[in-house]
Amino acid sequence: MMKTVNTLVLSSLFFLSGQALAQETVGGYQCGVEREVSAGALTQQTYNRLSEIYEAIGEELYVEAFEDLSSLLERTRRDDYEQATILQAMAFIRAQQERYEEAIDYFNRAIELNTLPNNQQFDMILQVAQLHYAGENYRQSLDQLEIWFCVTPDDQQNKVTVWVMKASIHAQIEEFREALEAIDRAIAMSDEPKENWYQLKLGMHFELQQYAEAADVLQILINMSPEKKDYWVQLASMYVQLERNRDSMAVLALAHRKGLLDKQSEYMQLASLQQEFDFPRKAAEVMQEGLESGIVESTRRNWEMVGGAWYEARELDRALEAYERAGAQSTDGEIDLQRAFILVDQERWEEANEALTRAVRLGGLSDSQTGNAYLLLGTARYNLGDNDGALDAFNEAENYGRVERAAREWMNHIRRERSS
Repeated sequence: MMKTVNTLVLSSLFFLSGQALAQETVGGYQCGVEREVSAGALTQQTYNRLSEIYEAIGEELYVEAFEDLSSLLERTRRDDYEQATILQAMAFIRAQQERYEEAIDYFNRAIELNTLPNNQQFDMILQVAQLHYAGENYRQSLDQLEIWFCVTPDDQQNKVTVWVMKASIHAQIEEFREALEAIDRAIAMSDEPKENWYQLKLGMHFELQQYAEAADVLQILINMSPEKKDYWVQLASMYVQLERNRDSMAVLALAHRKGLLDKQSEYMQLASLQQEFDFPRKAAEVMQEGLESGIVESTRRNWEMVGGAWYEARELDRALEAYERAGAQSTDGEIDLQRAFILVDQERWEEANEALTRAVRLGGLSDSQTGNAYLLLGTARYNLGDNDGALDAFNEAENYGRVERAAREWMNHIRRERSS
């Protein structure tokens, strides 16, 4: 198993009992030893020729430039510095042509000559890692990064981005803990961590099922980009996973107030949570808004949910309106029966009579519901002065055990009134 990067950057010699401990070696390099290289120089002829070739490279004349570099390389066999400089340019061209294996080979040849200044030498090692990454050779890329971390001083400005690269590679090969360690290191080292770094960190927490940590990252991402709906929805889902449903409701409610919710599932989840925590009015408002805007599908079930929420909020007229819209899409009498309960409660007998008549006509009710429908229908007709109709309804209700006694009492009451 490859050693973690934290153990690689050892920059000092330690002495124990008068004995010097050996420095760590990676890929033939001694970690922490400052690289010393003699200053090299190009001959005037080589410098002039390279300047011309670099102009061709700038104009993307890669084929011609590469041929000229190959010829120049043949003429500079005795000078390692010149050879390394040329090989570096040849590697750059092959990388631009996406001929990554060849680019890696030229870079490695330049690296092995070990004559270029530190910044160029270290940059070539890093470019080899990047080329392996581009070629999806992830393990080789990590091995090369291990060398780069070993030889590169800690104060290199691009070290943070290299940690991000390391995290990305580990993520690609599903080494999620290693990826998390690397991205955490990058974030800790940066004064202004980037949003996509936190996105990578979030993904690793998801993969490791670390939902509490994922929720923390999502809060950071929301602060960074409050207009991105996905962060709000994901945070709400994380709170459900953590059994923090009230927090989930609060997050979705805030996202709704910001106008970010635009899916039926989001509206319904928010309304369900609001009902769960005894906010029926808010649930009804959210669902009705979704239905009237077309975000929530206009179905019997959804309008029935709105009606139930308004009823719980004691907004009876609005509940009736919602139930009426649900009933318009119903093929049985259940919705009309629900409406009738409210209408009877309000002593709106004419409307109750119509709703109950339709309910028993459509049918599809359980025996208990059918018995109740006929009992209420008889009550509505009685209050409308239709005693014959009331007796007919009570006579039907008498066939259903649970309301049989009440139906009989009503019929006896009507008969006594008639005989008095």
